[in-house]
Amino acid sequence: MWIWVVSLRSLQAKVVYFFLLIMLAAALLVVRVPSSRALYSSPAASLAGPVYRVATTKPVAALTVNVVWGTRYVAPLLHIMQGERVPATFMLGGAWAQAHPELVRALQQAGMEIGNHGFAHRHVNQLSYQQNLTEIERTNTALAAITGVLPKVFAPPYGEYNTTVLRAASAAGMPLIMWTIDTVDWHPSSSTALIVTRVLRKLTPGAIVLMHPTERTVAALPEVIAGMKRRDYRLLTVSKLLAMGAAQGEQ
Repeated sequence: MWIWVVSLRSLQAKVVYFFLLIMLAAALLVVRVPSSRALYSSPAASLAGPVYRVATTKPVAALTVNVVWGTRYVAPLLHIMQGERVPATFMLGGAWAQAHPELVRALQQAGMEIGNHGFAHRHVNQLSYQQNLTEIERTNTALAAITGVLPKVFAPPYGEYNTTVLRAASAAGMPLIMWTIDTVDWHPSSSTALIVTRVLRKLTPGAIVLMHPTERTVAALPEVIAGMKRRDYRLLTVSKLLAMGAAQGEQ
């Protein structure tokens, strides 16, 4: 009788142990285990790439103006935009902004978006990660001191970027903005008619148009805006354009 009781207790223990194993196995099945791709993907692999345009079917686009030198044509460009009631994103160099805070405030008060174009217009592909991050953050600090608002977007000087530059922009929490259409307005060979043709010929929904404060740009801008309006395009700041669809790389 004693032997039978011991055997029964042994059997009960085995049954309990068996059910515990089943429960443990079931628990393991619902635990999400990262894939090998997630475990071994490098930080660079998950970086957001440069933004060349926005995926949308709506007739919207953004004008950007990169400013790091001169003041003569900034106010005339702003006057045209105000008259046409269209916004733009002015990508400002930090050193330029510190030298001309009154113009920066005028741009902001007119409803223009203020973006980051680096501090000293350096060739960013030649800089280290920390140097790139310092350029971006120093500019953000300078612009925020003038406007009270931190910039949301970053346009790299010379349109340069590599993985190091992308890492720095990502660390600063800023998308790196390139362009769909380059007006090449800085070049002496770019006439007013050629600038207008470049923009309108390549205009597509979600396009980003690159400009600079030059005499040729001032002359071409009214025709550029008029041509866009004839096609029922609506101009937005870069940040608002980004909210219209997924950011896309170079195509």
